Amino acid sequence: MKNKLLIVVVVLLVLAIGAGIGVFLSKGEKEKGPGSVYGPEAKKEGARLEKESFSINMPEGWSEMGAPTGISAMVVNASEEITDSAAQKINFRTYFSVVFDKLNEKSKEEYVQYAKNALSQNVPGIIISHEEKGKIDNKDAYFIETELNQRDADFKVLIAIITGEQDIWAISFNTVVSNWEKYKDLFYQTARSFKMH
Repeated sequence: MKNKLLIVVVVLLVLAIGAGIGVFLSKGEKEKGPGSVYGPEAKKEGARLEKESFSINMPEGWSEMGAPTGISAMVVNASEEITDSAAQKINFRTYFSVVFDKLNEKSKEEYVQYAKNALSQNVPGIIISHEEKGKIDNKDAYFIETELNQRDADFKVLIAIITGEQDIWAISFNTVVSNWEKYKDLFYQTARSFKMH
């Protein structure tokens, strides 16, 4: 049996952009999950989400939701007002998710290439619009910006892949294209706040 790689989860999450958040919000599952910690910085910058194996900043006004199986955390801007009519129909809200995986037999470079190939092959019409290398928590990171259309809505997704010695973390930030410029810097800042424990 093939090892399940993190990108499979990311791809499933991307495919579920339209329905996933809408279903969660329509059911009213807006509770913060276990491990959420709100520090003194919460009033200024939002809260810091603290989990056993990682922590990350949550933008002000965003809240953690119960994540689907295989997802370590999901944080949603539940009070966001979406003006895109196609996104409104599916009750979409901007969100980010965190997933974990192991490198197994792959090198960091092979893993990133696998992720890009999996996105291109499994998400019809996806466009990889920008890629860049960087550092997050003093570890190698790779940023991939993509664009796709789901259920008649145009989405922009930033995936930040952080590679440790054997651990891989990916943070997927999802919004409608019309809000990309509004959120772009916030997405990158939030990704760079990620720390492994």
